[in-house]
Amino acid sequence: MSAQLETSDMLVVTVSVPTTQVDELKVRIAGNVAHVYGPGGFRRTVHLPKGADTGRLQAGLFADFLELRAPRATRSSSLRRREVEVRPLG
Repeated sequence: MSAQLETSDMLVVTVSVPTTQVDELKVRIAGNVAHVYGPGGFRRTVHLPKGADTGRLQAGLFADFLELRAPRATRSSSLRRREVEVRPLG
């Protein structure tokens, strides 16, 4: 399950995950796609909204929900791959 919220300056996607421990999750970005990995072979692919600045994407965990936040891109950015640190929220 996932939900998406867009404001004038921020894009947010919330994803249900099978853990409450940040050290059990990995988030990897490839272009506008976030790959989420967790315990028990959990894998989820999340397509980020068009216009997301994935270079500044942040990931936060609250209970068993992972929140992916990215500001709107002010200019076109090249596709890049990177890992995003998951931090606790709240």
